[in-house]
Amino acid sequence: MKEIFDRYVEITFDGEAQAGFKFHQFELNYRGYFPEDRGAAVLDIGVGRGEMLSCMKRWGYQELGVDISPSAVAHCGKLGLRCELTDDTAAWLGSRPGRFQAITCFDVLEHVPREHTLAFLTAIRAALADGGVALIQVPNLQSPFGYLHHFNDFTHVVGFVEHSLAQVLKASGFTDFSIRGFEESYRRGFKAAVRRGLRAVYRRCVRFLRRLNDNPDPGVLNPVMFVAARK
Repeated sequence: MKEIFDRYVEITFDGEAQAGFKFHQFELNYRGYFPEDRGAAVLDIGVGRGEMLSCMKRWGYQELGVDISPSAVAHCGKLGLRCELTDDTAAWLGSRPGRFQAITCFDVLEHVPREHTLAFLTAIRAALADGGVALIQVPNLQSPFGYLHHFNDFTHVVGFVEHSLAQVLKASGFTDFSIRGFEESYRRGFKAAVRRGLRAVYRRCVRFLRRLNDNPDPGVLNPVMFVAARK
């Protein structure tokens, strides 16, 4: 996978420009989890094109990112965002115990080989200050359309449903966490309201079919889900 990660920004995204819609989505889904103290240390793991780092900066925090991709780190540097390159994220976190009040890790855990998943999550927990929050976002394979997010990237090696995500969090020492659906629709107005209404009807149909077939019917059906876990 090194050949992909070394040029991740150039060969993964549709251009190098940041996705403006993510600023709105992150504001909607994640802003309320961040500490009131703008001086609190915050960290983004796996920076991509830097949208989360830009949000941190816009929200008034001293942003810091870490990534294994030289292209991602270089790209964020060009945007004036603080980011460090590492070849071992778990070790990087382990050298900073209790440092961060908030850690974001979006679309990263599915890239981590399963034999390293628990060590990676344990390192995130160790790097959190007491009372700090980790926000971890992954494709949701229990959603009818979660596979579109999961198989969109060749470097994804592990998939999660609600139960398996909770399983690895508990095994890594997290006890205070909640799993929620990532809301992609941030627009307001009549058309947006109609779309959300139709989506609710569709999801009720999905739940009916699962009950009809005696299948598990977990709580989150959004194509992307996230966990808010506190130390």
